[in-house]
Amino acid sequence: MVVYMAKLEYIEYKNRLRRFQESLQALDLDGALVYQAADLYYLTGTAQSCHLFVPAAGEPLLLAYRDFERAREESAWQVRPLGSFKDIPGLLAEAGLTGLRRLGLELDVIPLSLFRRYEALLPGVQWADIGQVLRRQRMVKSPAELEALRWSAAKHAEVFRYITARIRPGMTELEIAAEFESYARRLGHQGAKRFRGQEQGMIPGLVAAGANSARTSCFNLPLAGLGLSPLYPMGASQHVWEEGEPLLIDYAGVYGDYTVDQTRIYLGKGVPEDLRQAQEVALEIASRVAEEARPGVTAGALYDLAVAMAARAGLQEHFMGYGRQVTYIGHGVGLDLNEWPVIARGDKTVLAAGMVFALEPKFVFPGMGSAGVEDTYVVTDRGAEKLTY
Repeated sequence: MVVYMAKLEYIEYKNRLRRFQESLQALDLDGALVYQAADLYYLTGTAQSCHLFVPAAGEPLLLAYRDFERAREESAWQVRPLGSFKDIPGLLAEAGLTGLRRLGLELDVIPLSLFRRYEALLPGVQWADIGQVLRRQRMVKSPAELEALRWSAAKHAEVFRYITARIRPGMTELEIAAEFESYARRLGHQGAKRFRGQEQGMIPGLVAAGANSARTSCFNLPLAGLGLSPLYPMGASQHVWEEGEPLLIDYAGVYGDYTVDQTRIYLGKGVPEDLRQAQEVALEIASRVAEEARPGVTAGALYDLAVAMAARAGLQEHFMGYGRQVTYIGHGVGLDLNEWPVIARGDKTVLAAGMVFALEPKFVFPGMGSAGVEDTYVVTDRGAEKLTY
């Protein structure tokens, strides 16, 4: 079993740093402190417990609280040990990083308690949010990142082929999930997913049969499954999958460091005709949206196209939920599962080549089940190329 990590050269980290610093300069910031694990990994190559100071110009300063040795092995930049949080101002001063007026922080994700500590350590500094800056930069993937995504997609395809041959009516959702996850782990799946800024229990995916595949929950998802406990109200339950019920399998594929997202819904003998018809419409929507997803098109325009197609099929009230519908049909993927762009109502993000997103047109029929599909795509000049299969 081989675990694939994106093969990034030092020049790629330099280019990432340069682009980030150009954004800091445009915002009239003297620098930024980066703490969130995926952002750290993106800029340095390590996700150890570190505080990364990026000046608006010059070399970054990576302060490793734990584990210093691993951070030094993994990072593209020089690392200094951080013995205590209160040592940060002194280490900045030693590096010549003084007279700081305006600094950026990932205010979309860092805990308030951490922000208060930064405030106390660096009095007089004005703080600005740079979470959106990093998310915007991370939208467009490099050739090395796309190679890592293709690797994850290929491994995930192996797992879906395996589970398709193994599942049968009479198995519980949990048994199917265990088969899927066990095989995925043997192929190098991390067994978890990164989800920026939200608590979702971090289970890697969903298995839901019959009416459970139409169950919603507290998350911003069109469907979530029943789950095993009210504390984890999503995913597989002990429900037995019976003939005539749809079966939904929706998993993030994290093999190495980059994530793809994929859903397959199995409609066997005796499944209601409404679901079969909705499945055909979902496939048509996915095909048309992918065809139109070219550079220069806005994410919101793709969402509008999908909704219009669902409406023409007479299925708008079932599209992306029932009753309380979500207002997106896709989301960016990469180091996190919920990256930009979001293919959502009114979203003005202009697509560019190299952006990667999961497209998931789904229909929900309460008491009956769900239909739909999800695949991961990369934007090209010819439309969106499907990575998963």
